[in-house]
Amino acid sequence: MNIAEKKMKKKTLFFALVALAFAVVGCQPFIIPAKIDTASIPDRTYEVTVHESNPIYYAVLFDIPDDGKEVAMFYTYFTNRIGMDTPGKYIDHLDGLVKGYRTLQINDEDGTVRGYLLLTNVLRYRIYSRRRGETVRIIVQLDDPNLNGGGIRRRRR
Repeated sequence: MNIAEKKMKKKTLFFALVALAFAVVGCQPFIIPAKIDTASIPDRTYEVTVHESNPIYYAVLFDIPDDGKEVAMFYTYFTNRIGMDTPGKYIDHLDGLVKGYRTLQINDEDGTVRGYLLLTNVLRYRIYSRRRGETVRIIVQLDDPNLNGGGIRRRRR
C-alpha cells in the first residue's frame, strides 16, 4: 500500500466517524411550526415567556399548561418567564411595537398543538424537541444578533 492509499484510507475513516457522531449525537428532530393569524390563538391562560433585547428583537411564547409537554424558550439574559397569563396584552403590545410580526402555532411530532410563538420579523428561530428521560420538551431557540451568535445562557430562577 503506497502513501496516497494510506492517506485516503485515513480520510475515509475520519469522515465515517464524524458522520456517525452526527447521526448518534447531533440529530434532534426539528419541528416546523404553522403560520397562523393572531386571532386564531385561543383566549385562555398560558405559561408565558418573553424575549426582549431591543424593541425590534421581541418574541412571546405561549405554552399550553398541563398538556403533558413543555414548550420552553432557550434562556438568555433577555428572556423572562412571566408565568400564567392571557395573550391579549402581549398581542396589543406587539401591535404597537412593530409594523409586522409572525404568529406561529407549535405542534409536536403527532400534530397536537402545544403552544404559540409571536416574534418580530427580524428574529430567526429554531424549534426542536429534546428528550430527558421520560419527559419530552419542545425548545424554541432565537437567533438574536445582540447575543453575539447564539446566546449567553443563564440559570433559571
